Amino acid sequence: MTRIFLTGATGFVGRYVAARLLARDEVTGLDVLVRAEDRDHAKARLLDSLLHAVDPSEAQELVERVEPVIGDLRSPRFGLSEQAWDELATRTTHVIHGAANVRFDQDLEDARSYNVFGTQQAAALARRALELGGLTRFDWVGTAFVAGLRRDAVAEDELEHQAGWKNPYEQSKYEAEVWLRKNASDLPLTVFRPSIVVGESASGATTNFGMLYWPIRIYAKGWWRTVVGAANTPVDIVPVDFVADALDVLTRPGEPVGRTYHLTSGVDGAVSIQSLAQLANEYFGGRPARFVDPEFFMTWLRPAVDLLIWGPKRRVLRQGGRFFVPYMSGNPLFDNTETVNALKPHGIAVPQVSQYFANLLDYCRDTDFGKNPPS
Repeated sequence: MTRIFLTGATGFVGRYVAARLLARDEVTGLDVLVRAEDRDHAKARLLDSLLHAVDPSEAQELVERVEPVIGDLRSPRFGLSEQAWDELATRTTHVIHGAANVRFDQDLEDARSYNVFGTQQAAALARRALELGGLTRFDWVGTAFVAGLRRDAVAEDELEHQAGWKNPYEQSKYEAEVWLRKNASDLPLTVFRPSIVVGESASGATTNFGMLYWPIRIYAKGWWRTVVGAANTPVDIVPVDFVADALDVLTRPGEPVGRTYHLTSGVDGAVSIQSLAQLANEYFGGRPARFVDPEFFMTWLRPAVDLLIWGPKRRVLRQGGRFFVPYMSGNPLFDNTETVNALKPHGIAVPQVSQYFANLLDYCRDTDFGKNPPS
């Protein structure tokens, strides 16, 4: 039987993963790291998170089956006493580390405190569980964007490069994975690298309106129809239910360890920014998007924009542009051959963007990009 320690359960992807883990017959318990003042606060946070991932009638029952572990990624042993640490390690047979600080606007040291140091603590717990005889798996959720500023096709077994990164999030996740490869070879480690995770494929539901949703929002509201980037830039997106389903089946007992899986659309499934802009234009109407070279925009057009646009609109454009425009000027492609082959026996295929993109836009429209509750 399996007793799992999970981090990141209150995050966007983690809540869906937690719900799927609790549905497994072989899972006898789920310990979840939660930042909270006390047990009641931890349970409330978990309930609020699961309400976004499952039917409300199921959420309370699922929460009752979760054992919260109150702690912090940035603290040694997650802030647990030595006794509590060993008790947790003794009962743990499987560690899934999915927690991370995904903000693009953090400084590098802050990102490292969560994403590198937190990974090191998860590895320490896995090693202690291995020493005590019970550990069978250590699954780590990174990001495909450890590829940073690469512009070629990235294989699943590739990692180290000198291309650089777009932001501290990418760099810190890269450093964490490099650290694991060099320091956790004694552990039954498997790495999962999702690309840009969007809402549910069927309903479009999401609580994360960053990344891809920023340009969609300003386009839908008619604030801005100019893409500062290249029309042929590839964009790799995957719905959250696909990511959770893949993590569920590929972390089960008997699945291989030691592999790296790209939970991505793949080289053939990625779409261009121009294609996404056309889909948005067909949905929202108005003027079609136009494309402008980033260097030309920053040199000649940005000063005029700063003079002509004021108030909240200017703040949204400047802040979002600073963090998301780099993804419109060039991205790598992510080969996912290993993942596709591994998922095929489970009946799971990578969904095509054209199959669910309208559902994402429906949800954006119906909730005004998260301002209104879903119907």
